[in-house]
Amino acid sequence: MQKSDKNIVEQRIKEVAIMLINGNSREIIVLYCSENWNIGERQADKYIARAKTLVEKSVTRNINYDYAKATRRYEELYRSAIENKDYRLASSINKEIANLQGLYKIQIEHSGNIQFISGIPDKWAQ
Repeated sequence: MQKSDKNIVEQRIKEVAIMLINGNSREIIVLYCSENWNIGERQADKYIARAKTLVEKSVTRNINYDYAKATRRYEELYRSAIENKDYRLASSINKEIANLQGLYKIQIEHSGNIQFISGIPDKWAQ
């Protein structure tokens, strides 16, 4: 059996990554690989592993950018709701903006004893 070149393998890994993102199971992906690329289960598992790494590396967390993007999206939705005179939706969006910006404070009052509750049995907790 002829070995696939690097470009073909990379394209296959991208296809598998899309399948993972779309929620396909391992079994479906292995079957797809077998039917379309004539490869076995072990090779398909290698593609899946590389595809998972590709997906993981493709998403970087940037708090400032993500916060700004979420705020702008809400503001655009709010503007659209006001233009369409959908004031209930505008009010709901405004609450989400305030929540995102941390404007709501939660005050908790308690009285009595505070207990630590754990799922660990008492004989193991000591």
